[in-house]
Amino acid sequence: MSISGNRHEAGGELESPLGPGAPTENAGAEVLILDSGGLENPAVGETILLELADLLPDASGEVVLFAGDDLPVNIVTDQPVTEVGISEAHVTAAGVDVTGLHFYSFESGLTVYSPTDVLIVAESGAT
Repeated sequence: MSISGNRHEAGGELESPLGPGAPTENAGAEVLILDSGGLENPAVGETILLELADLLPDASGEVVLFAGDDLPVNIVTDQPVTEVGISEAHVTAAGVDVTGLHFYSFESGLTVYSPTDVLIVAESGAT
């Protein structure tokens, strides 16, 4: 199975999952859109593993991940999670409205937003 992850950083063109007209240019942040490469039936048990240290946050320390329900995302880190929840009304420095998305804040100050649950994997196991 081929899995693609598209990184879109400041000034890049982005087809926003939030719909046409959503602010994406000059974002100054990383928005990751992960998909199963157009496959109709991704293999059972396929997951995306992302290293927290590889994510590039915006000026406010935020990253937004978009992945389909059929493609679980795991974040590997040795940093403790300091807060988990559902975001109240909030727009990132990149201009992405993350209201209602899951969020995970880490000791370093980085916050990851995602429309689906993300599994945080530490060296000692999942948290």
